[in-house]
Order: sequence, then structure tokens, then C-alpha cells
Amino acid sequence: MFGLFKRNKIEKWETELLRKVIVRLPEKYLSLIDQINKGLLRGVLLGASDISDYVAFTFHSEILKKYDKVNEPDYKLTNIRIYDDRSSSFLPYEIYVSSGTISGYSLGGGKKRHVNLNKVVVSDFKIEFIGESDYNRIVNILDKEEKKLLSPSEVYSVFVDGIEYFHIKDLEDGNFIGMDNKKVIYRITHDPMEVNRVDKGLLEILNKEEFR
Repeated sequence: MFGLFKRNKIEKWETELLRKVIVRLPEKYLSLIDQINKGLLRGVLLGASDISDYVAFTFHSEILKKYDKVNEPDYKLTNIRIYDDRSSSFLPYEIYVSSGTISGYSLGGGKKRHVNLNKVVVSDFKIEFIGESDYNRIVNILDKEEKKLLSPSEVYSVFVDGIEYFHIKDLEDGNFIGMDNKKVIYRITHDPMEVNRVDKGLLEILNKEEFR
């Protein structure tokens, strides 16, 4: 699936839109802005989910440790609308939160849109809790030490050429370490786009300096 690697840098309007929306929500959500201001968000992954128009965020690992809350339920903020100047209509916008951290968003309208950051409607917003997380899908194959080192917020399902991998760790330039459901480790790169098996165990990967 080549769409996964089309872009890996966050654009300014994306973080500005998050701020514009969150500041209009109840006070308990304001801590999400602090995550943005402190530089938690490192980049984006496109096409990493079957959710329509979903954009996943990647993180700076050291900052993630401050905000990651394993026991908090995953949820999304829905019924938010953003005005699109190009179509002269409001587009649906959703913010996804996993283990207490902003994990991604979805915005309707496809590529040809021009969002108006000053026309944000949150009056009907809702919170929807999300079922089983991708981390919980693999937790049973992890041992005690791996669970200590692997952050649930960094684990999410990614499909490359129709095959599912679980994102484990970010590398440079949008590349990342992935794992399949048999605990086989891969280095997944986008230039060139390749999935290469890594002959190392998960614990060694999580402890190895070059993968931090």
C-alpha cells in the first residue's frame, strides 16, 4: 500500500487546527494542547488505517513517556465540523486519543480542500470510547520485560501491501520498526519502500540504542 508513505511531516495547519478545536472543548481536554506545545508529535503516517481520511501521528519517544497513560481508555472526539472554503461546506473532523495521547485525526473532504481555521463548530461534540486497542491485540504474546519497555501508544496496526504489521518504534524519516502477530520483527522503510526482516528479538530491539 504505497499511500502509507506519501508524506511523513506534520503540516502547520494540522497542529493549528488541533489547537483551535481543543481550546473550544471542555477544560478537561486542554491537556491535549500541552502535548502539542511540548513537541510530542513527531510526524504523520498516511493510509495506516482503514478509517476513512485517517492521519496517524508518530511521537518523540522521550516526550511520550510523560503523557502515556496505559490504563486510560482509547476514545475519539466526534461531531466536530470544520468549514472548507473550497466547497463552501462544513467537513466532519474527529480527534483520536490513545492511552491519554493524541494519536491521530480524520478530516473529510479528501485532498482538495482548504480548511478555514476560524470556522470551527464543536457545540455538538461527543466522546466515543473505542473498543480493543491494537496493543491489546498483541499483549498476550509479550513477556513481562517487553511490556515494561513497549509503550501502548506507539503500537498500532499498519497494512503494507495487504499485510498487517504492528508499529513498534519510529525511526528517522518516517521509517519504523514493525512486528507481525508471530512476533517477527521488521524494519519498514519508504525510500525505497521495503519490508525487511530483522534477525533480532523484540526485547533486543527495545533495548538497542539505534532503535530508540
